[in-house]
Amino acid sequence: MKPPPKAPPPFFFLAFFGLFGCVGVAVLIFLWSPSHSFSGPPLIFKVVGSFIAMMFMVMGFGMPISAIKASRKSTEASLAESEDGSAAGTTTPAGYRCPHCGAGLGQEQEVSPSGDVKCTYCKRWWNIHRAPA
Repeated sequence: MKPPPKAPPPFFFLAFFGLFGCVGVAVLIFLWSPSHSFSGPPLIFKVVGSFIAMMFMVMGFGMPISAIKASRKSTEASLAESEDGSAAGTTTPAGYRCPHCGAGLGQEQEVSPSGDVKCTYCKRWWNIHRAPA
């Protein structure tokens, strides 16, 4: 039985970390924008504050983007696995697939010391050490 696909990250997670990115942008704008009523912080504070603001932006904008990409990748992988012609219920621990029919190497599949294995789906012999022809 296949586990259900992972749900996309919740909106709260994306908004919370996006807020960190916005804080970083606001700090950068405050540090480097000229203002008439405030003379601005010294240069060393601007440089150190900019590095801290960049870390806020990397975490704030990078984590939600990577979470969305990982969610899409796992969804695409589960869709590709469900559309695959492999036998249902077989798992491929090392990614071995029969070169003749594409069925995965089963969990309890016996493999000879030389790497020969008989496909449980199409009943043909193949070797896991040789590249498919």
